[in-house]
Amino acid sequence: MTDNKFNTVEFTRELQKKYASSFCCGNPAIDNFLKSSEAFDCLFGKTYAMMTENEIIGYYNISTGDIEDDDQLRMGGSIYINYFALDQKYHRVKYNENWYVSDLLIMDCINRVLDIQENTVGFTFITLSSTSEGYNLYKRNGFEELEDDMKIAKNQGEFTCIPMYLPLATED
Repeated sequence: MTDNKFNTVEFTRELQKKYASSFCCGNPAIDNFLKSSEAFDCLFGKTYAMMTENEIIGYYNISTGDIEDDDQLRMGGSIYINYFALDQKYHRVKYNENWYVSDLLIMDCINRVLDIQENTVGFTFITLSSTSEGYNLYKRNGFEELEDDMKIAKNQGEFTCIPMYLPLATED
């Protein structure tokens, strides 16, 4: 896999027309998001695709959110990963001896979020609602399940998902 050149770009209508129909992560709802106009809706979030020269390897969509405590008091702002998916043919595929292709995609997402935090707006966490299939990927990349006193808002269809967060380091 180290021969492939991966490039993450903002998802466009042109990319959708050329490549979205062949993308299949194994979850029809997540596949359909990439094929919908919602993938471009800036009120929902921003979508990025990891590409080779002729296919979408994976994608993610990020927006804003926050974590609240049981009293609905804000504990901190977050970037929320609305969607995160890898094409089935890249599931469990090693990029090198240390990383899977899925790790490259989540690292790209985390690095983009850290750039936003440093250069645009501050926040404390990255949050997401994980499917059971994605849970191990997030755990090995530092995400934890929300603690009992922590809450995040969920999107429609995420009620069976596992709410997770990654606290971001702050300087003292």
